[in-house]
Amino acid sequence: MAGRRTDTRERAQRVALQLFAQHGYEGTSLRMIAQELDITKAALYYHYKSKEEILTAVLGDFSTSVAELTDWGRQQPPTPATRRELLRRYADLTTRGITAAARLLQENEPSLQEQPLAAEVRGHIITLFDLLTVPGTLTGTANDPAASLRARLAITALHLAGDEMQHSKNDAAEHPDNSGNEHPHNGGDELVDAALDIACTLIDPPTKPAPHHTPGNTPTQEEPPSTPHP
Repeated sequence: MAGRRTDTRERAQRVALQLFAQHGYEGTSLRMIAQELDITKAALYYHYKSKEEILTAVLGDFSTSVAELTDWGRQQPPTPATRRELLRRYADLTTRGITAAARLLQENEPSLQEQPLAAEVRGHIITLFDLLTVPGTLTGTANDPAASLRARLAITALHLAGDEMQHSKNDAAEHPDNSGNEHPHNGGDELVDAALDIACTLIDPPTKPAPHHTPGNTPTQEEPPSTPHP
């Protein structure tokens, strides 16, 4: 019984996130979530009394996961190896479904401004960006727009790969093959690995070698050709 209750709660969270993405948080009702789950509203009410409770559960998991990641990061030296490990651990989180929660926050920011957990998650994300670059990169106070853009693109790459992995897992669960086995993840692992490589390169781009000059041959600015006199 406990396992069935846990499964219903997890399904309710997953379905709610899908409906929040389609209709927005304000445009989604508890009745819509129940209908998508193919259960009565009363049955859903046994697990969650309101969509706010579902939101709290989703954001609570997201906040805890990112907080644990940043707590670890703050205890490490600020090296490229630490940044790569932060990205690797965040990539692992995206394959376990936090991408939908991240997208929920981004797309419903106005309606979630009064949600304390939403502000808490944003704070953890800012800390993560600071650990990946320099403090103030996400907020703009570091005056390094290029670093800010690279950090955003790195996280976006991981989100895209994590989304694809989740879609692949859902398809495999819903459409098993004739043998009863789930379909493979259609290269999802390889996609996440590729996204991680891209993210690491964005955060720590390779330095360009200094131009080589032969001693004694200092390059001079080329003079414009002289205009012939008539």
